[in-house]
Amino acid sequence: MNSLKIGDIVARKSYNADISFVIDRIEIGSNGKPVYILRGLLHRIQADTDDENDLIKQTYRSAIESMKRNVIMATRHVPQYRRSNPLLRYSPFRARAGKILHIDSSREFIDMCMQNYKKAGLHATSIHAEESRQPELIRGALERYRPDILVVTGHDGIKKGSVDLNSINSYRNSKYYIQSVKEARKYEPNDDKLCIFAGACQSYYEGIMNAGANFASSPGRILINALDPAIVAEKVALTSSRTFVTPEQISRITVSGADGIWGKKTRGHLKL
Repeated sequence: MNSLKIGDIVARKSYNADISFVIDRIEIGSNGKPVYILRGLLHRIQADTDDENDLIKQTYRSAIESMKRNVIMATRHVPQYRRSNPLLRYSPFRARAGKILHIDSSREFIDMCMQNYKKAGLHATSIHAEESRQPELIRGALERYRPDILVVTGHDGIKKGSVDLNSINSYRNSKYYIQSVKEARKYEPNDDKLCIFAGACQSYYEGIMNAGANFASSPGRILINALDPAIVAEKVALTSSRTFVTPEQISRITVSGADGIWGKKTRGHLKL
């Protein structure tokens, strides 16, 4: 009988236990062995393994402590620009920050990101949906909530054994982010009117950007922090519509930096 079950928190010995995962589901492989589908607890990475002996159980307490440290690290630069938050200087009748729609496959990450938006005084709406369902929800969600900024994220990863990083088939969920961006651009083609961030850990950056995103992950095919997408959305929401947010600015305030998130110069969505 297998000692691991869905919901267990684990790390991989072969990777020096550097990342905490939750066992999302257990499938049966072609060899009859269980395959453990893993989702990052602190990072937006998805992985799998059929080697139960490679997985080390972690305690919930240690995982939560790691999460707290992770959140602190993620927001280390945020207070620097929140101190100049225009919403603190102008009444709500004189300033309107960009509205955010955040679609995510992780309830835990949604909660973290929504807390981030709340601290910044932003109006944000969230939708929980698995990556495969996100493209079909985009049009209706945009029509209902009419956001200025759309975040489409969750988990992703390069498939084991993949060598062609320019092939969509090398990625676990990038095709869904690309489809979501395309659906969003059918609704609003103007990237000054609708800012889109899409992607997760190791996502197919070039494919997502070519689909019409303003910012995406991950040009360096690295892990990104769970809060990085929210930090991007916050920065755009609080930047005056008279100026622009640059990829260089984003790289300085996110945990993953330029290798994790990049994009193009994008107009802010704060109206004064």
